[in-house]
Amino acid sequence: MRARLHGDAGEGTALIYVPGIDATGELMLGTTARLEEHFRLLRLEYVDDDETDTYAEIAASIAEIARTRHVDRCLLLSESFGGAVALRTALDHPDLVAGVAVVNGFAHFGRRAALAWSRFSAPLVPAWAFHLGRRWFAPARLFGGEVDDDTLRRFHELPPSAGFDRGYMRRMKMIAEVDLRAELPSLTQPVALFASTEDQVVDAVREAREMERRLPDATLEVLEGEGHVVLPLPDEPWVDRMRALEARAFPR
Repeated sequence: MRARLHGDAGEGTALIYVPGIDATGELMLGTTARLEEHFRLLRLEYVDDDETDTYAEIAASIAEIARTRHVDRCLLLSESFGGAVALRTALDHPDLVAGVAVVNGFAHFGRRAALAWSRFSAPLVPAWAFHLGRRWFAPARLFGGEVDDDTLRRFHELPPSAGFDRGYMRRMKMIAEVDLRAELPSLTQPVALFASTEDQVVDAVREAREMERRLPDATLEVLEGEGHVVLPLPDEPWVDRMRALEARAFPR
């Protein structure tokens, strides 16, 4: 499994978006354009083109994309599954990664029973049921609280997903196996952690606090009342947050 470039637009400091388990690089929705006004935003997607499933492999492919696109130093913006990918990239390629933002992510997935159940039940869900659930039930589970009409419209207009396909199941297996906790003290780049209190997918606040304790240079912002998918929300000041990380990563 590797990363592939999904989009490259904007000017300024390079900000590479590392997606979650959906793998598409599309779930920032309207925040994509907002970030492109202030950063050079490179969005990634995941490609299931071989049988090797390691975070180090994905990290190496991200570094290769950066070199190909003439990026010398960058920030990483990650969410959920992508959090561990971004941390692995920063650990393996400190010359490339100047700072990392992790949104509702983890270095080790703590909800083991829920993960085991999901790995068992997901292959049993037919495609029609997946698409029905994505339209009618996923927004409440993923966004948590109220969602503005434009974000909800953009969510429903996303291209059809492959559902719980083989690639999705491979990424779930990777989640079950990852544990970066012992390596976090050696990650010296600044890390900005964001955790939603109403996340129904990841025990985000607990995971973030554990990472904060182990990381040498970490900040944590708890997002009260928000759910798992929070990057698209227009009321959340992601541009300002990435600017703050930029200031820490590239001090003058």
